[in-house]
Amino acid sequence: MEDRKQKFEEQRQIKRELDPVIAELEELGIDPEITDEELQKIGLGDIVEGVLTKWGITQERYKSWLGLQECKCSNRKMWLNNFLSWKVSKKS
Repeated sequence: MEDRKQKFEEQRQIKRELDPVIAELEELGIDPEITDEELQKIGLGDIVEGVLTKWGITQERYKSWLGLQECKCSNRKMWLNNFLSWKVSKKS
């Protein structure tokens, strides 16, 4: 009985941790029930860039912090987009 109770509590904790992630994805327009006509492709690199930008971390700021001429952020973004992408609502 105690094992079931512990597993249930672990599952509730996972749900609590995932709820903000799901809310952020929904805010970005990710909806599994949308039709193909309403979709555009978005990648992991786009999401990472958007989140970092929200926090004020831009390519220019990153380069200045590290004293770089070039950070190759665009290359990493493209790689991440090719690694993982999905379709989201064009309305977002």
